[in-house]
Order: sequence, then structure tokens, then C-alpha cells
Amino acid sequence: MNFTVVRAEEDVSSLMLSIEPVARGGCLVDAARELFAGYREFLETIESTHCFDFARYNDEIRTLPAAYTDANGELLLALVDGEGAGCIAFRAAPKEPATTCEIKRLFVLPEFRGQGIARALIGESLKRAAEHGFERAILDTDVVSMPTAYATYVAFGFEEYKPVFGPNPPSLRYLGRSL
Repeated sequence: MNFTVVRAEEDVSSLMLSIEPVARGGCLVDAARELFAGYREFLETIESTHCFDFARYNDEIRTLPAAYTDANGELLLALVDGEGAGCIAFRAAPKEPATTCEIKRLFVLPEFRGQGIARALIGESLKRAAEHGFERAILDTDVVSMPTAYATYVAFGFEEYKPVFGPNPPSLRYLGRSL
């Protein structure tokens, strides 16, 4: 899937965006690991992630894309002119009906933000999730540290819901929508 993206500071030049799945052992795994490491660095700055299991996340990075491909999902990369610019993933949601997937790890590098890349990643992940047979997508996001992500998901029709599991930081929101 290709899109034309214009950087805010470039009113004439356009860049080519492609969204590609990451295959186990494929040529995009290293780029995915770099993006996931960037996301980890961002998460480390957020106060509400004090309960986040960074050791488990580091294992996830090491074994990419297994956490997604082994659970009827995919890890997708946004490439701008062949360079990793962002990522998103989906997989079967644990403790949910088999027709529910969870959207995870939406991240766009700071220098590529504001160009529609996150919207392209979300749209493509929802389309592919439906192709995998999922009927509902869920996710969680922090409204304090990630207000733009929250607003973007709401613009895609995601609505807040109350999960059935324990307490979380007050700024964490759970969102879901039908596919």
C-alpha cells in the first residue's frame, strides 16, 4: 500500500510511504527492532508506565515479529523512501473472544509525525485484522502522555470501554470498535 506524504516543512517535495508486513527472519526485522527500541525509549519517559514490564518488552523486541505472527496477527512497518518511520501491530487478544484482536505498538518517529503516517498504519492494521477474521479491535492508550494517539483512535471510531481486569493508572484508556 503506497501513499504520498508531505512533510510540514516541505511544501513542494513529497515522500513515498509504503506499509509492509514484517516476516520472521525477513529483511525488515532490524528496522522493526529499531522502531520498537525507539518506542521503549519513549515509554521510559512516561510516569504512568511504572508498571510496564520492560524486561518482557525487551524479549518481544529480540524475538520480533513472533509475538504477533504467532498469535494470528502481523507487525507492520511504515517506510518512507525505504526508511523505517513507524510501526503498528495486531494479534489475537488474550482473554477475549477469538474474534477480537488487540492493536499494539503504534509508534511514529518524531521526525515523521504530523504527516498522516499513524492514520495510514491504523487504517491498514484494521483492514488486515478484518482479513485475518477478526470482528473487533481493542487497545489501550494513555491520554496524558499520548493525547494525539487517543484522538486519532477516536477519529477511527474507537470508543472507551471498561475492561474486566484490575486497576490501572487513571490516565490509561481502553478503546474498542467493530471491524
